[in-house]
Amino acid sequence: MVIHTLPVKLVVRRGQPPYLAVGIPKSAIRLGRKPRPQTIRWQLQHHGVPGRFNALDDAISPGFLWISPPFPGIFGPPRIGDRGQSITLLDDHNLEEKIGTWYYRLSATIGGVVYRTRFESPYPPRVGPLRSSRMPAATHSGSTAVSPLPPLIFGFDPRTAGNPTIKNR
Repeated sequence: MVIHTLPVKLVVRRGQPPYLAVGIPKSAIRLGRKPRPQTIRWQLQHHGVPGRFNALDDAISPGFLWISPPFPGIFGPPRIGDRGQSITLLDDHNLEEKIGTWYYRLSATIGGVVYRTRFESPYPPRVGPLRSSRMPAATHSGSTAVSPLPPLIFGFDPRTAGNPTIKNR
């Protein structure tokens, strides 16, 4: 059986909240079709500080969570191993119907603090704000006009989002 082991590290950058990062380019696991199931293993790497992946049934931050759940029969259930240091998932990608892209989130507690992988929507933001037919284009208050707020997300590029992803090809 093929096992794909991926390191998961805590990233701390000045001016940004710390987060977990999967140690692969653009965080995408690309797997080809195989006649036998393949195992994906995320291995937590932290140095000098106690840490472990969160329980899979944690109500707030489960150790593994599908952001875009796959169809039944593609993946086995995630399992925590190595005293909380790894999560494994069986990918039974043997048919054309099992091709697709799925997003997930990992959560771990390191040094008593919960950290997660980051996720940015792979879909473009809404171009214009929603408007009711009863809402004027601008509100006038004396001589001052207030225009709608600009979109919150600028420069969207799905290729650089870096979301944790499994891509079956």
